[in-house]
Amino acid sequence: MTVPSRRALRATLEALTLKYDAAYLRTSALMFPRRYGEPADREVVGLLAASLAYGRVDLFAPAVERVLAVLGEHPAEAVRRFRPARDGRRLAGFRYRLNRPADISATLWTLRQILEAYGSLKACFLAGYDRRDEDIRPALTAFVDRIYEADLTAVFPSGIPSRGFKHLFPSPRTGSACKRLNLFLRWMVRPDDGLDLGLWPEVSPAKLIIPLDTHVARVGRALGLTRLKTPGWRMAKAITEALKAFAPDDPVRFDYALCRSGILEGAGKHPRARFRQGAAGPA
Repeated sequence: MTVPSRRALRATLEALTLKYDAAYLRTSALMFPRRYGEPADREVVGLLAASLAYGRVDLFAPAVERVLAVLGEHPAEAVRRFRPARDGRRLAGFRYRLNRPADISATLWTLRQILEAYGSLKACFLAGYDRRDEDIRPALTAFVDRIYEADLTAVFPSGIPSRGFKHLFPSPRTGSACKRLNLFLRWMVRPDDGLDLGLWPEVSPAKLIIPLDTHVARVGRALGLTRLKTPGWRMAKAITEALKAFAPDDPVRFDYALCRSGILEGAGKHPRARFRQGAAGPA
């Protein structure tokens, strides 16, 4: 595999970032929180959409739409009023891969408890954030821990979350790349650029870790951003560190474009053809 030179790699990254702009929102779960104007709604919808964003967008988008239909025009307020016994029945028939109605009901019930305890998802996250940390991992771990502190007996009588619920909220503690949670953090933290939302300026974008999925992993290897072969937190960290050479204060600014390139053009499947001699981006 021929890896682009540093100069060519910078040109490739910038070209991809220019190409894949807000016109491609329909290919990203980010289209869902972008529908709403209120920060509280964007936070709630962002976490729900990101958590369900596994698989192809044409497959998970109907699942997200189904949940949003239950929440109505003001999702955050609907979550604050959500009761599993009363409102959970509206999720009857929900199915998306690993997830069933109880998983979504438990998620909404958990979000209600977090909003009651902290006032907002941002306040909950900031409770575990320390700007002295090297990256976002400790804060994200604490955030996931708070999710699992919720009382789920109203949905799961044993209090033990289902496999589907746990799939929605993995922890960095296990070595998981936590792609969807890092995606949510990218949306919340990065400045509003027509894509990301810039709702949490208290968190430094320099601390973020790239949301690693199969597309970003493939493109990252093709571009020489990592030599690791096994996706996980270590690979996500390695790619992020490599991107800091080009944007030390905001390394994940390239994530949206890298992912779109991988999804829409299969970049990295044939890296010699697509990136040879530092081509400035996909044809």
